[in-house]
Amino acid sequence: MSESHIPAWKRIALKQKSTENQNEVNEQNQSNIVDDDPLNITTHLSTGNLTKKEKRRIINGENKLPTKKEKRVSKPGSKKKEKLSREEKNSKKSKILKDQLRYLIEFFKTKSETKFPHSVLELESVKENYGDSLNKVISAESGVVEVWKFSKQKQNWLIKHLFNLDEIPSVYNDLLLLYFKDLQGRSKDELISKCQEKLKQWNDYAEDQEEKIKALVEGEKTSEQSKEENTDDSKEDDEAVKEEQKAEVQMPNKELVQRSLELLETWKDDSSKTIELKNFSIDN
Repeated sequence: MSESHIPAWKRIALKQKSTENQNEVNEQNQSNIVDDDPLNITTHLSTGNLTKKEKRRIINGENKLPTKKEKRVSKPGSKKKEKLSREEKNSKKSKILKDQLRYLIEFFKTKSETKFPHSVLELESVKENYGDSLNKVISAESGVVEVWKFSKQKQNWLIKHLFNLDEIPSVYNDLLLLYFKDLQGRSKDELISKCQEKLKQWNDYAEDQEEKIKALVEGEKTSEQSKEENTDDSKEDDEAVKEEQKAEVQMPNKELVQRSLELLETWKDDSSKTIELKNFSIDN
């Protein structure tokens, strides 16, 4: 065998070593190129002080620097909405008719044999949505049949807000009486209990007023007079005045008392006990 002959296994080993050396040289050259790149950013994204847009730009490989935002130019013909004044807001609000009140109106329109109360027809919300249609009487010859569809959801709303005059003004009392006339079950029992509580609140208030008037007529000393005479017991008098103020019965809303009374009268049987209110009168 000649000295220049190299075994095959040795040639393979030398070739692999040569390939590895070449790869190391290429990697070193690539690293030098990256280090010399002025646009190269070595700051770590998780710790660097970069905005989201800058991070997104780097990840996407974009080298374009962010520019200032251009001002949005409104399209020709578009106008900025002007704020309405309080009077305009109230006027706009007064013309809105709630779906639940519309539901009540439609019920009265189809079920009642009497005309709509004038106070309801004069409401801005009713005029805006119905115009003069509620005043018109549809004859049987016209063939037009009024249809009203029951809604449990709207009925629950009427029950829930029965004692809220902001949601259901007192002008709707006649409509409410007709609607709740045939109410049955647990809902009716709960409303009866609430109406009776309203009447009790009024009677408690009336009795409290009667006692105060009686005390003045008989010349009994008020809490302020007793405080002036008993200067030594001023602390006790102060506590007595506070207790008296706490115990003072507040006057319930007369319109709600009237609504409760009318509802109870509607549901009253011939055999039921007469409902009485002390010193009660509604201001027309």
